[in-house]
Amino acid sequence: MKIELVKAHDGVNLRVAHIKPSTKPLGVIQIVHGFGEGLVHYEEVVTFFSNNGYACVIHDQRGFGEMPNLSPKQREKVRGVVPGYNYLLEDIKTLREQINLWYPGLPIILFGHSMGGNIAANYLLNNNEYEKAILEAPWLRLYKPLPKIATPLARLLGKISKNITVSANLNVDDGPHTDDVFHDRMSLRLYAAVVRAGEYAIKNAANISIPTLLLCPDMDKLVCPKAIREFAANANKNVVLVDYPEGNHCLHADVIKEKVLADMLDFCNRRN
Repeated sequence: MKIELVKAHDGVNLRVAHIKPSTKPLGVIQIVHGFGEGLVHYEEVVTFFSNNGYACVIHDQRGFGEMPNLSPKQREKVRGVVPGYNYLLEDIKTLREQINLWYPGLPIILFGHSMGGNIAANYLLNNNEYEKAILEAPWLRLYKPLPKIATPLARLLGKISKNITVSANLNVDDGPHTDDVFHDRMSLRLYAAVVRAGEYAIKNAANISIPTLLLCPDMDKLVCPKAIREFAANANKNVVLVDYPEGNHCLHADVIKEKVLADMLDFCNRRN
């Protein structure tokens, strides 16, 4: 994967992987990775899509990824820390505009997984400049909700400082997270914002106006499958729900990944 730096709206350099197919691209898949991950965890996904004619663009979200310009001690301090949820939305827009420069006139598909699915969904509620979207196991609610006091407390402490972080204690056996890039640190500010954004997305799902593939792993123990189905029930017919009864959270790396990737590709190739 070719790594480039793209300047965000606030001057921060976003670390971006840009993968081209060997032939003229059919379109571009813009990927928003999940919590704790980085672009390195999607090498198999982007290879699959590029082998099937699509260019792929994915960035390390703020507070996540390799952060090669920082020392181990510096990385530890900023893991899971972001200035605010709106910065994550702005970064999607920045990459969308960059893709226009790289691939003018090509259809662009927004693909978000887990926390990235939460962010992508909320972006789509107010923006329709994508041709299609794929939301894989979006974090709309957690599988095991924290105590009710946790969210308002996180919101309060998050307002005091963006740097207060906690360990999510995630079970990451389900997925390609066996390296030192993955981490489970999250700022309380980010946690409270993602929780709020998840509920907002469920309530306002009907505002998503483009063809959207919504993938729900029924065996997910990280995010709540019922919340994903609730989102689908509130959406219009342009949002198509696909259940995977034996699927786990990281569908694109699960034992059923061949079927999942084939379903994604079929959706991308389909002319609506």
